[in-house]
Amino acid sequence: MRTKLTARVFALGVCVLLPLATASVSQAASSQAASFPTAVTPHDSVRVVYYEDTDAGDWQSDVATATAVWNSSVDDVKFVEADSEHQATVHLIATSGWPETSSDDPGSGTVELGEEAVSEGYSAPRITAHELGHILGLPDNYNGDCAALMSGHSAGTDCTNDHPDASEIANVEAIFADGFRLRMPAHVYRDDAATPSMLVHG
Repeated sequence: MRTKLTARVFALGVCVLLPLATASVSQAASSQAASFPTAVTPHDSVRVVYYEDTDAGDWQSDVATATAVWNSSVDDVKFVEADSEHQATVHLIATSGWPETSSDDPGSGTVELGEEAVSEGYSAPRITAHELGHILGLPDNYNGDCAALMSGHSAGTDCTNDHPDASEIANVEAIFADGFRLRMPAHVYRDDAATPSMLVHG
């Protein structure tokens, strides 16, 4: 049975990352339970991630901004809007709840762009870029640092930074190095008041 991974953002939630079928490129990842490889070799191969935002409503301009931010930040993977010849693997939809991303593999999934977070004062461009970070394989990092895109809601409503930092960029490059997706080992992220960003290995 195929298992989804879910990243709950800007609220208490759960992020589950589970590996799919193994491949030779994934063998190096199996020994890294909670960290990303950092070495990236320059190359000409790029992984294209096709997305569609027809159901994103008022978020479409934020989607355009966020995809442009990621495309200008990383070299190994690029977001491109789907068309009649290229089926979308990423779907962005507007919802009334909290932002949330479901993905079963880096480069694919569903992003729910929740209006509730915006109504509480969080930045829509930052939310969108953050959620696309999950699509690219990044987990939440609730360290309160506004410079870190994946710090999410922990940086507060005054934080409007919608760009990944150097570490986040390096992690994405490593995941998609040479056009391949590095499979992540199974782990569960839970964020609650008692133990923020607690890491539970599954």
